[in-house]
Amino acid sequence: MNTIVDLTRVVTLICATILAVESCLAKCAPLELESPKLTTSYKPVVDQLQKDAFTGAIVVAHKGDDLFFAGFGDSSTPSGRPDSNTLVDIGSITKTLTAVAALRLVDQGKLSMKDRIEKFFPHAPKRKLNITIHQLLTHSSGLPHSVAQDRTGISKDEFLKRTMDAELLFKPGEKFQYSNVGYSLIAAVIEQVSKTSFEGFVRGSLLKDSKKSSIGYQATYRSDRSILTPEGETISQNSWGGTPKWELIGNGGMIATPTDLADFLRKLNKGDIISPAALKLFRSPHIREGRAPSHYGYGVVVEDHPKYGRVYWHNGGNGTFSATWAHYSDHDLLIVTAANSPKLDSDKAASMVLKQALNNHKTK
Repeated sequence: MNTIVDLTRVVTLICATILAVESCLAKCAPLELESPKLTTSYKPVVDQLQKDAFTGAIVVAHKGDDLFFAGFGDSSTPSGRPDSNTLVDIGSITKTLTAVAALRLVDQGKLSMKDRIEKFFPHAPKRKLNITIHQLLTHSSGLPHSVAQDRTGISKDEFLKRTMDAELLFKPGEKFQYSNVGYSLIAAVIEQVSKTSFEGFVRGSLLKDSKKSSIGYQATYRSDRSILTPEGETISQNSWGGTPKWELIGNGGMIATPTDLADFLRKLNKGDIISPAALKLFRSPHIREGRAPSHYGYGVVVEDHPKYGRVYWHNGGNGTFSATWAHYSDHDLLIVTAANSPKLDSDKAASMVLKQALNNHKTK
């Protein structure tokens, strides 16, 4: 069982009456499964994040240790500070789930990275028939970044029409160019091959206990558990415009609790979700990200950091919500962060947590 620590929910308020004290304790007390060791070791970074007015949540897992969780921001959810049940928008981390879903179909013998979209969309324009699954997953298909703005609300048929009508930016396979369209097209392929919805396949095939996991779109959404924007908007209002549509399906907008996302990533890293061969494909540095020192695998950035060693990571955001995950494989250290304000986003929070985690475990 994962031990979840929520330092920021420790009661520090002095209540004016006995009734107020009881109410505060009921709402703000730490979760039952508290680890004093983790509470102490992460207190410096929690204190600093609070001082810097960070709002959101952090999760850390080191080797076989229990998960450490802390939530920040007294008005970040309808009930107050984020806790282990708070849903966050994971943004483009959705691409990690999409790539793993495609690799599950590879494991099942139903999909190949060499498959061309001609196999799935035979009426596609001639210039696009030879685009491969590999090229879609590595942002090297030549497809544009998007064919609709978030919250436009386009149907799958409209998405496919716009995608097939769109001009290619370059010859498929020629170079790297980040494309949300490519990942939504992968989602459409997954639906065709699996004969179920993209969300249904992710939840039914990738999640060991889908009834308990929060990872998904509409199937797991609850407004009373949603993280809020500074203006009080829920994920549904701010990210989806009501319900998630095909400008997002497969490329962004998925939700999860940070702890469920961390649990999924830990299982993925251990080889519990896809085969070792598929995991190797997922992590392979397939294509350099333009002039950046990093490479893109399948739904994951692969980077050899001069100080921290091999890092697998992905992030995402819509200008308000942001989320980041990073696995420092040389240290077996996993960090997940989510934020609901651009003032101190998930990437900056993850960097602060990293320094504390490395100090805690005395890794070099």
